Amino acid sequence: MREKLTMGFAMVILAVMIPYLGTIAITGVVGEAITNVEELDTGKTVSLELDGQYVVMDVEAYLAGVLPAVMDGSEDLEVWKALAVIERTNIYKKMEGAGNIDENDLGMEYLKEEEISSLWGERNYEAYRKKVEQAVLETAGVSLQYDGEYIDALYHKVSVGTTVSAEELFGEAVPYLSSVVSSHDVEAKDYMNIQTVSKETVSELAITESTEHGYVRKLICNGEELTGETVQERFQLSSLNFYIEDMGEEYRIVCLGKGHGLGLSLYGAGVLAAEGKNSEAILQYYYPGVQICNSTV
Repeated sequence: MREKLTMGFAMVILAVMIPYLGTIAITGVVGEAITNVEELDTGKTVSLELDGQYVVMDVEAYLAGVLPAVMDGSEDLEVWKALAVIERTNIYKKMEGAGNIDENDLGMEYLKEEEISSLWGERNYEAYRKKVEQAVLETAGVSLQYDGEYIDALYHKVSVGTTVSAEELFGEAVPYLSSVVSSHDVEAKDYMNIQTVSKETVSELAITESTEHGYVRKLICNGEELTGETVQERFQLSSLNFYIEDMGEEYRIVCLGKGHGLGLSLYGAGVLAAEGKNSEAILQYYYPGVQICNSTV
């Protein structure tokens, strides 16, 4: 009986101490658990200009201002946690071991509180903002690595039903950027997007080379050979996976998916979260073989 009581007491102490020790590991501070991203101090910072002043903030506080630009706020907490890990990984990779990096070198944009409120609307702002901060706090310091190196944590809005591999798109295999099934993406409202181009502007438009799954490599446009990326940019297409229909007086360009199709599908991640998968399971599904690491320890 005494042994059972001792074991039970030890388990209670351990349950109390785990979040306490986690706080020390992330912040280096002995005390209560951190409840605000502004209080985090991981030793990794981002320099940026805000309201005409040059400021330096912790990567975690910076993430809380970057993530809202990516999704509309209503997404499951586990998707926000996965996104926090992804963007933190991308920041760490670009830092190349340094303790600080300039925002201009990240290709990201930090949104101020009023900008986030305007984006999401005052009615949703408080609830969505708390969810984003919770996602950052619960994943603080966590990143994705492969063979001891930070990965290129690529992601996109909607896939074509499977994500595309780096080998198919670029001709070079990347183990964690292989093709995985994301079949529910075809149900997304952004799965198909259509653009029309008048023949008065473009007299000739034909695909000459595509990948196995329909990603366009080369086209003929008005007698000139162009890459798929060039045409995508010129006509502001939502995806590099498209086909062209001749409608007589115009060309109809039908795009499938939204984004480049590499890595994690945000829509697919939402489906997995709705099925009960947590952020770690979601990340390991879309980036096969990666290690989920705490980079502050």
